[in-house]
Amino acid sequence: MKLAVPLPSICALSLALLTIPQGCGSNSSQAPTTAAAPAPDAPHPVTDLSQLAPGNALEPFGKHEQIIARRVASEDETSPSNPDNFDALTMVRNAGDEKHPCEQRLLNKKAVRFDMLSMHLLDQVFGQIAVLDQNDEISHMKLPTDLRAVIITGSLNREGVLKELIVEQHSGTAAVDRMVIAACKKGLYIHNPPADARDASGNYKVRIEARLQNLASLDGEHWEFKTYMGLAIL
Repeated sequence: MKLAVPLPSICALSLALLTIPQGCGSNSSQAPTTAAAPAPDAPHPVTDLSQLAPGNALEPFGKHEQIIARRVASEDETSPSNPDNFDALTMVRNAGDEKHPCEQRLLNKKAVRFDMLSMHLLDQVFGQIAVLDQNDEISHMKLPTDLRAVIITGSLNREGVLKELIVEQHSGTAAVDRMVIAACKKGLYIHNPPADARDASGNYKVRIEARLQNLASLDGEHWEFKTYMGLAIL
């Protein structure tokens, strides 16, 4: 004796066995696939620049450093035998004060060539970091000893106005990332930008590296920080 199986049951069984879902007696579209999420460290743009502030340029090079930088800028920066280029790229400039010390470096030959511009930008961004690292969230943090540098590329238009930030590398601590991004938003701008510092697109592109390190705590709760910074003009 044969048992009759209702048609809806046959359809249900077929649906369970098929890899691509489809209805019984009708065509249905394939389910959309979900795009893979980007890696946590993948570069991403920061385009919300509504909090940009004009600010003021802080102290530039001291007299001794100006003499060195002018000599470097006056020579052929592409010459491999130019010792001053090497010296300028390895030279550390101390900025800040005892409570907020900072070591600054120039990271490429173009930054050495436009030394005064480079140092103004470093001072402007560091000035913002020195203010922001006193906020309640950061000042209470004991940072990891293996904290990486935050690396950010900033794009400025022909007038020296910041248009976009791209986070190339995260530090590993979100609060530090946010602070450096905020400092770049307010500190990356150029007054009377030199035309020959533009990139191939006719705009300005700057890479900032910033790493923080706990320095001292007088009360065991609030920390002062030392900052290490580098800048390249791309």
